[in-house]
Amino acid sequence: MNPAQWEVTPQDAEGHLWDAVVVGTGAGGSTAGFNLARLGRSVLFVERGKLLHYDPAVVKGVQFYWRDKPETALNHGWWPRPVYHREDDCHAALPARPPIGSGAGGSTAQFGAVMDRFRPQDFTPRRFFPDVPDASLPEAWPISYDELAPYYGKAESLYRVRGTQDPLAPPGSELLEPSAASDRELAVLAALRGAGLNPYRIHSAVEGVPGCAGCPGMLCPRACRNDAARTCLYPALAQYGAKILPNCRAIRLEEKGRRVERVICELDRRRIALRARAFILAANAFLTPALLQRSADDRFPNGLANGSGLVGRNLMLHACNHMFARLKRAAPAEGFEMNHGLSLNDFYVDGETKLGNVHAHPRATRDELMKFLVLYYLQSGGTGRRSWAAYLPGTVLRIITSASSLLFRSWTVFASIIEDLPYPGNYVTAKAGTEEDIVYTYRYPDELRHRARLLFDRFRNAVEPFFDVRPLQIGALNGSHVCGTCRFGDDPRTSVLDRDNRAHDLDNLYVLDASFFPSSGGINPSLTIVANSLRATDKIARRL
Repeated sequence: MNPAQWEVTPQDAEGHLWDAVVVGTGAGGSTAGFNLARLGRSVLFVERGKLLHYDPAVVKGVQFYWRDKPETALNHGWWPRPVYHREDDCHAALPARPPIGSGAGGSTAQFGAVMDRFRPQDFTPRRFFPDVPDASLPEAWPISYDELAPYYGKAESLYRVRGTQDPLAPPGSELLEPSAASDRELAVLAALRGAGLNPYRIHSAVEGVPGCAGCPGMLCPRACRNDAARTCLYPALAQYGAKILPNCRAIRLEEKGRRVERVICELDRRRIALRARAFILAANAFLTPALLQRSADDRFPNGLANGSGLVGRNLMLHACNHMFARLKRAAPAEGFEMNHGLSLNDFYVDGETKLGNVHAHPRATRDELMKFLVLYYLQSGGTGRRSWAAYLPGTVLRIITSASSLLFRSWTVFASIIEDLPYPGNYVTAKAGTEEDIVYTYRYPDELRHRARLLFDRFRNAVEPFFDVRPLQIGALNGSHVCGTCRFGDDPRTSVLDRDNRAHDLDNLYVLDASFFPSSGGINPSLTIVANSLRATDKIARRL
C-alpha cells in the first residue's frame, strides 16, 4: 500500500461537500475517518504534517533533538512550533518542546504503541479524591466502562494489540500472542510474582518483526509499529475512498445557526475553505482547544463551542516516575534484553486513593529512554528550562547519552503513569499574535507530587527482597499524554461536549482526541481514544 499523493489528494477539495472533514490524523482522527469511510461516508483528512511513511523528505529511524528548523522537525514527524508554558498568570510564558507528533499517525507514529484499557474505577473518579475540593472531577463519566468495553475489544482487534491478560482487570477480548519472552523478561516476571505482584506482558500494537529495534521517539523505517496511519489512515485512503490534504493547516472554523459551515485552512500558502456535513477535531488536546478559541465570532466571543467557558480548561498531563531496578540474584546467562515488556496495576488503587500503572518497555526503548532522560537533565537541569548544556555540540551529547546507556545496561528501567487531576486553573489558550502557537498554564499540584512519591515508595518496598531500586525521575510531567481540555459530560454548564462527543452548542462539531477526557486515569490514553472514536463515529455515521 503506497498512496501516491496525487491519488489520495482531491483535485477540488473546496468544491465538494464532504460528509466529514477530520482535522488531525492521530489515534482519534485516523480511527474516526477510517470508521466513517468504511461505513460508506465521504471523508477528507486535514493534516498539518506530512505523509510520514511515504514522503521522500521524511527521515526515519533517526533520533531528533529539537535543534533544527521547523521543516526539519516536520521531516522527523514532530510538531514544528514551540509550545509556551507558564506556571501561573503571574509568570512569563517560556517556550517548551513537549513530544507532540505531527504528520500521518500523529504521536502514535513515534512512541511505544502501548494500548491498554482504562480500569472500571476510572469511570467514577470523584470517589477516590473526596479531599481534593479544588479539582473539578465529576462523580462519573457520561459513559460507563461496560458501555465502552465492546469498543475496547474492537480497538484491540483493529490495532492488533499483543500481550497477556491483566490478572487484576475484568475479562477482556483475546489478545494476539506477544514475542517470546527473553531470559531477562522471564527472570523479571518471576521476581515480581515472587514479591506477590501480578505482572502481565504489556499490551502493545507491535508486530515483533525480527530485528525490530523499537524505534522509540522516532519514525519506524519498517512495518513493526501499528500506528494510527498504518492501521487506519492508509487503509481509509486506499480501500475506502477517503482523501487527505497533507501539509495543510486548519486556521479557524466558521458557524451559522448551530452548524459549522466550513473550516478555513492554509494550503500551499493560500487560504481555502472546506465544507462538510460534520467536522471532527482530533488535533491534540493542546491544539484542538486553541483552534476553537481562534474560531471566536459574535455568537461565541470566547471561542467556538465555548458556552460553558471550559474550552481549554481542566488540562491534565500525567506524571511519570522512572526507576532503575536491578535483580539481586540475576544469572549472567539472563542477558540484558526484554523482547516485549511487562506491566502491572497492583498499585493502581491504594487504599482510598488512586496512584497508577507501573511498566517496563523492551531493551531498545529502555536505552532510548535513558538517552532522553540524560538529555532532559543536561538541557534543562530537570526544570524544563534550557541550561548551559543545551548548547553542547550534538556529538558530545550523543557520547554522554550512549555512555550512560551502557553504564546502566544491566538494570531494567521501570516507568509509571500517575493520574493527574483536572483543575480549572490549568488551561490552554491560543497565543496572541499567532495563528498556531499556544500557551498552557500549569501549576504542579502538591497532591500529585505526593502521589508520585507514594507510588515509588509502594513499588520499591514491595519488590525490595528481589530488586535494588533507584529513583531516576519522580513525578515528571508527560507532555505526550495531554488531555481534558474539552471534556464531555451530560450538563452543558460543566462540559463542552455531550456523551457522543458532539459540542453542546453546535449540531455537527465533534472532538475525538484526548481533549474529551473528564479525568485522566493512570493508564496510557491511546486505546481509550481509539475505542471512543469507534463508538462516537458509529453514531455520527447514522446522523449523516
